[in-house]
Amino acid sequence: MLTAFLIFCALVLFLAVWSAWIEPRRVVLKRFEVQHEGLKAPLRVVAIGDIQPNQFHWSKDRLTALFKGLQNQENPDLVLWLGDYYNAHTDLSKKFLDENPKLRAWINARMPKMDEIAHAMSHLQGRIGSFGVLGNHDWAWSGSEVRKSLEEISVVVLQDEVATAQDPKNDQSIQICGYEDISSGRIPKYSAVHEKLDPTLPQIGLSHSPDAFPESLGGPPLMLSGHTHGGQIRFPILGAMVLPIRYPEYDWGWFTERHRRLYVTSGLGTSLPPLRFMCSPEVIILDLVPA
Repeated sequence: MLTAFLIFCALVLFLAVWSAWIEPRRVVLKRFEVQHEGLKAPLRVVAIGDIQPNQFHWSKDRLTALFKGLQNQENPDLVLWLGDYYNAHTDLSKKFLDENPKLRAWINARMPKMDEIAHAMSHLQGRIGSFGVLGNHDWAWSGSEVRKSLEEISVVVLQDEVATAQDPKNDQSIQICGYEDISSGRIPKYSAVHEKLDPTLPQIGLSHSPDAFPESLGGPPLMLSGHTHGGQIRFPILGAMVLPIRYPEYDWGWFTERHRRLYVTSGLGTSLPPLRFMCSPEVIILDLVPA
């Protein structure tokens, strides 16, 4: 009886340490080769969502080391940022922390500031450009300030906008389409955005929340999103315990509908609680090749 109890206690301790310390710091590089219509030559894309750092898992120094390593190892043509750079408190966490002011002060003192996050991000740049969208945590703090910080490190922030990245090396262009963040209550103007797309050019869509995917018919054939953290805590068979999206079927990974594809990344950081289980932080490496 005592032996069984000790084994149980050891298992609980292991799971606690794993989910609170080991897995949240254990970043996985996921590589995919994707055929993409309209390309003349291959493009390497690095996509990262939901940085949302804290001093324990992703301090400014660990972020800097990660992004420097990616730059040297991957030498990306494009870098795409999928929102939630800052770890601001949203409505749910605000309510909890309002009731626990000492915990709020303790957490805030250990959060990297936006200028520190942007400085770390500046070490990862795409050869032909870096582009991004804003997320609900960015808006919960200050969307305009986050946008300003990103633009200062040459990230083109797209809010219902389309930008064209030109590759003089291979004489080709690719359009990046970024939608407003539906998860923070903004309503993307899908049709108006799609009217700006050039059907003769290859295209990639960016939306912080995957909820935009089924609502953006007529958009780019490839979309990248984050926001869900993959559920952050997942269990065998049961899957994710909490998914902050309207369409929970788009939780994590690849999805295909008709001629369009979506990848939802689990991102880097964490929301409250700052745990991960069976859902490691990840960086996405896409090798886009001519179809």
